[in-house]
Amino acid sequence: MSPQGLLDFLLTLDGLKAVERRSYPSGMSRPENSAEHSWHCALAALLLEGECAFVVDARHAALLMLMHDVPEIACGDTFVYASERADAEVRERVALEGLLAPLANADAQRLRALWEEFTASQTPEARYANALDRLLPVLHNLSHRGRSWRENGVQLSQVLGRLELVAEVFPTIWSILRSSVEQCFQELQHDT
Repeated sequence: MSPQGLLDFLLTLDGLKAVERRSYPSGMSRPENSAEHSWHCALAALLLEGECAFVVDARHAALLMLMHDVPEIACGDTFVYASERADAEVRERVALEGLLAPLANADAQRLRALWEEFTASQTPEARYANALDRLLPVLHNLSHRGRSWRENGVQLSQVLGRLELVAEVFPTIWSILRSSVEQCFQELQHDT
């Protein structure tokens, strides 16, 4: 691929900034976008390596985090608690292939492999990355007193179910986080 083609692809990646999510960044009233989420998760991968319950290559996990939402440029974000979540992987796979089509085969294969590794969640790095992907939106919700959970009718059982991987990967963090999540939902019940 020509240098111009790579530059064009970099601008395509810029489209991730336009993909709105349902969580709100700490201290902000607007929704987070998927580029912000990916960046935040990549930095978290580098920072939380010492909290992981197993040995992990944080740099590789950061790469997984930077790639995991790229298909959303073409298919949008699917809210994790939405009923359409069941077929999100299929939509994302199709979207990814379209986005990678202009790239040289070696570049496309490298990026596809990162996305597939994250999605399969089988390697230590992918499990770590998936736990981070679940952790950060919870921190956002806690910083906004459960705003996104409240707006979308999310139940405590749904959040706790989603956080089982966080408990496995980050047991020390989970011991702190669980009580905060439960307290937030108790406060939400009192507000209704």
